[in-house]
Amino acid sequence: MSEGVALPGDLAASLHALSVALDERDSYTHGHCDRVGRYAVELGTYVGLDAARSAHLALAARFHDIGKIGIPDHVLRHPGRLDGERLQIMRSHSVRGARVFAATGRDDAMAVARIIRAHHEAIDGSGYPDGLAGDAIAVEARILAVVDGYDAMTSDRPYRAALAHDEAVRRLRGDAGRRLDGGLVEAFIDVLERDPHARSLA
Repeated sequence: MSEGVALPGDLAASLHALSVALDERDSYTHGHCDRVGRYAVELGTYVGLDAARSAHLALAARFHDIGKIGIPDHVLRHPGRLDGERLQIMRSHSVRGARVFAATGRDDAMAVARIIRAHHEAIDGSGYPDGLAGDAIAVEARILAVVDGYDAMTSDRPYRAALAHDEAVRRLRGDAGRRLDGGLVEAFIDVLERDPHARSLA
């Protein structure tokens, strides 16, 4: 769990059990979520998030895909790119994941839920589930979108090999101002260039 966010013991235990179950169903998720959590904390620190917001971001990043526990196997384990109905089902994972945290009604868990719900929103309003745009998307969710995208690109997937760092950076910059916050893209690239250890996580 993330330091600074004290969730009730029963919720913490339930989240751990859910994450283990998800790891068993989708081996990609475990390593991906761990790396995204570390990237998110580094970028959040770099842009000056305070301790409380950094803690919320860390927890949201670690569990941003927890909603996939409710995605059927024929979608979750589909070997190719998703489209049509499969894509819509997969896109529901952000809402499902937010509900896990929102169910407690606690302010800190609600803050995490809002980040998880919004991590696939896009700066230009083309994202999901709510079509938020620009500053209507919390900075924590914008950070998560950048680091999630980078790690997805630099990881092997069933339908393609991992991209090289330079190609992933090129694509991040291509999404700046459209899907991603351009300032955060450049900040993350700076983090990766300054810290070889961070870059080696991919």
